[in-house]
Amino acid sequence: MPISAITTKIISTLGNKESLVPIMIKDGVDSLSLTCKSYKEGGKIEGRERFIDEFGTQAIWIGGIPFFKKLIDKTAYKIFKINPDVDPRIIADKEYTAWAVKNAKGLMSNNKGQTVKTALTDCIKDGGTKAKNLFKFKICAATLLTLTTYFLMTKAKQKNTKNTVIKEMNNAVNTDNKDYKTEANANIFSEFNNLINNGNSKPAFKGIINKTAEAIMFNPVHNMKIVDAGITTERLACSRNKTEFCEHAIKEGGFLFFIYGFGNLIEKGISKFSKDILNTPIDMSIDAICDDKFKSALKNNKIIEDISKMPSKDKSLTEKLNFIINNPDNILVQCAEKSKLLSKTADTAGNKYIDTSKYININEIEKLKDMLSGIDNKYKQSKLNIDKYINKTKALKIFSVAANIGISCLFLGYLIPKMIYKYRKLKTGTTKFHVEEDIKNGKTKK
Repeated sequence: MPISAITTKIISTLGNKESLVPIMIKDGVDSLSLTCKSYKEGGKIEGRERFIDEFGTQAIWIGGIPFFKKLIDKTAYKIFKINPDVDPRIIADKEYTAWAVKNAKGLMSNNKGQTVKTALTDCIKDGGTKAKNLFKFKICAATLLTLTTYFLMTKAKQKNTKNTVIKEMNNAVNTDNKDYKTEANANIFSEFNNLINNGNSKPAFKGIINKTAEAIMFNPVHNMKIVDAGITTERLACSRNKTEFCEHAIKEGGFLFFIYGFGNLIEKGISKFSKDILNTPIDMSIDAICDDKFKSALKNNKIIEDISKMPSKDKSLTEKLNFIINNPDNILVQCAEKSKLLSKTADTAGNKYIDTSKYININEIEKLKDMLSGIDNKYKQSKLNIDKYINKTKALKIFSVAANIGISCLFLGYLIPKMIYKYRKLKTGTTKFHVEEDIKNGKTKK
């Protein structure tokens, strides 16, 4: 594979707002830096606890929801004979449902023996109620199970730390400290029950579930935000003293800001500068920017001609969807596919079709139309030849994505750990692990 193709693939992944890869990179830097800092400043016991906490949390954070979703797909969905790959947003809209079934062709990607039409028909037999309820159950259950797994890991980690400190104390003085041992073996599950039951009325819990379902429904990154909110809450609730609570607040606040907010602000700022000052819009996916068909359409003045054929915003949903499925050579449709706004499926003969079991977000298609119009306008103003303009656009896109990742990692890997141990030194007079000292002095009950 050529270097340019590899670069495009990497930037496409890192610049995808729904990809978990950039989040994993930022979290990996954060976890590694904090672990090393803990060993250096807090000592061996804190370093070991931090390693379990950071990398154990990362495994649960990244893998928890996908694992539990897949488990439910293989059990509940199979029992009710519903294909989990059918997007419930299709079933929720009668006009969209009718269009999707009518234009369904090819086979389901996760079940080669089932056609797209059969999968859609199975989902709407009862008006879509079963499929929609299954989906709500899946996302709520997967989120709750992930957060429960994290909570149990946290309590086990804290218990392990306490037992380790007590063991070292016993080895040092050769005495049997029964009080510590009894306390260290507190029931993890009773603490979990107390945490979720304190002050939670049924209406509030129902409201949380509904909001959770809405937020994590279709975007993996939103999944992470919900889990992050739960992890942050649990970390604060499970803090073993006030100093640890404040350290968690610094860590979690900084983490959430630099993972989700700051990086996006960087990209938006570079994008605005690029568009307004450099006459080079870079909002479109790099896969579309580097596509030869897009380059040809831009060079040959076909952009405006093609996008003008898209039905206007006041037209019906069916008209817009029909345009997409009936105009595969239109540059808007081709760029939508490159930008992963459309999915393809195939039949047994290898013929490819737009997969109507996957939701087509018309709002995103219309945004792409506006992007193409803006690019065409700025290209004409630039007076550059097509190769120079595309290369400039690609370079700025790469820079914006790299700046997001690089600057965020710098803050997460250096600033946040430094702030935590600076606060600890000011609060306690030392960077040593205060929880270890509390355990030795019998001040902790967790």
